[in-house]
Amino acid sequence: MNSFVVLTDAQDATLDDLRLTHKSLVLSGAHQLTWVVFGAVPDIVKKLRKRLSFGRVKIVTEIDEPVRTDQANDALIVFLDAGDALQRESLLIVGDFILAEPDVELVYGDSGHPTNEKVEPLSFARRPSWSPERLRAHCYVGPTLIARLDFVSRIGELKDLTLRHSHDRALRLSENAKKISRIAEVLTIAKSNDSRPSASLEAVIDHCQRQNIDAECEFDANVPCVRVKRRLIKQPTVAVIVATRGTSAEVFGEQRVLVVEAVRSLFERSTYQNFNVVVVADTPTPASVIQKLQDLGGERLEIINYDRPFNFAEKNNLGAMSCESDLILLLNDDTEIITDDALEVMVAMFNDPQVGVVGPMLLFEDSTIQSAGHIFSPDPTDLYRARSPETSGPQNLLRVQREASSLIAACMLIRRDVFELVGGLCLGFPGNWNDIDFCLKVQLAGYRAIFTPHAHLFHFESKTRIAKRVDAEVGKLGARWGSVLDDDPYFNPRLQRYTNIWKTDSTSKRSTDEALAI
Repeated sequence: MNSFVVLTDAQDATLDDLRLTHKSLVLSGAHQLTWVVFGAVPDIVKKLRKRLSFGRVKIVTEIDEPVRTDQANDALIVFLDAGDALQRESLLIVGDFILAEPDVELVYGDSGHPTNEKVEPLSFARRPSWSPERLRAHCYVGPTLIARLDFVSRIGELKDLTLRHSHDRALRLSENAKKISRIAEVLTIAKSNDSRPSASLEAVIDHCQRQNIDAECEFDANVPCVRVKRRLIKQPTVAVIVATRGTSAEVFGEQRVLVVEAVRSLFERSTYQNFNVVVVADTPTPASVIQKLQDLGGERLEIINYDRPFNFAEKNNLGAMSCESDLILLLNDDTEIITDDALEVMVAMFNDPQVGVVGPMLLFEDSTIQSAGHIFSPDPTDLYRARSPETSGPQNLLRVQREASSLIAACMLIRRDVFELVGGLCLGFPGNWNDIDFCLKVQLAGYRAIFTPHAHLFHFESKTRIAKRVDAEVGKLGARWGSVLDDDPYFNPRLQRYTNIWKTDSTSKRSTDEALAI
């Protein structure tokens, strides 16, 4: 049976805050635990010790040697803010989880937040699984963390870690943990009604220095979050692969050749210019379009003729394998750059050798969201499709860089060695799902897929277009990845399924309003 040591920074805590926390500890499910209230006023500690706890809660003000050494291999540390309350019997859930996952060193879970409404007294912060890129932006794991005592003791002094900003503490612990897990259960009822993750610029700057991340860190108090803007320490070559048949369409009230404007925006607007373009053109592509493309790209543009039945995967693979480069950008012919530094932002992400693929925020012609990465709920879908770009989402989901299970191939930047390692796009998915299959292969190979909201492109795909569902393709995707589709690690099993928004599984208007937070 695990023993628990709960650590609380009580320097600015009121008696009411600590009474609330104390009551939750009594009901937390732990047979006996030690509660360390660092910096509490002596008179408050005296009053706390008089409260009935049925012998379950021992209150101390400093870490003593017995706490450090007693059952060190089994003891669990719980970092808990003053005024926050552990959910009833939550420590039983944690103990059972740790018993089943003996190699886990750090655990976090969901939290409830007061609404001050009788009908629906709590809203819930539902968190995704471990996402190191997102943690750099804000403390999405929340302030309540549970870790093994022997692990925490290797990181630093328990008091020092407790008194640090929650973002700083989470970063320091995560840097050293071999395995971090989420429990998709409400572990904490927070004092605050604000479910947005906290963020500390100083903590992120220190983290980047410790991790040798060469970046400019910027704090956005309106979110709040920290943007880690990586510097371009190299100028890797990029092969831009554009599959086309030279289609024309009306965009912004003008008739235009889509592929010509897509390529033009790269050459004329991108702040990053170390790229060449490979256009894989279907046989029906008009000669006039080919000529315009050659005039735009000159020696930096190559045309490959494609005279086979349509297969998006094959066309992109053919383009990628026809040239050499450090990175490969798969780009639809109906896209255009919005933010001039979009390619530069994405390229810089590959300073991290664990990053295998990066995707931007894509917008429709009317500037609503086309894709903010994919989620599996369990149907694969574009997150927040057709929603306002001002939508921040619960816990500022759409405002921060983060890991995603899949990104859309309309604009996907890929490390070439990873592309080749996983065999490129699967030819068995000629129209749909090839990007999902590809991204899951990348992660299976040990690399990460990153979505960034700091790079924007237009994707002029029709919002009303319904992708043709080919039964054979759907069956193949399910047979390969059914377990991931049913339990997307970057989703949450307590969210509503079969939707493209991050919505708590509830029919209330509040849950919808929170999911569409602006």
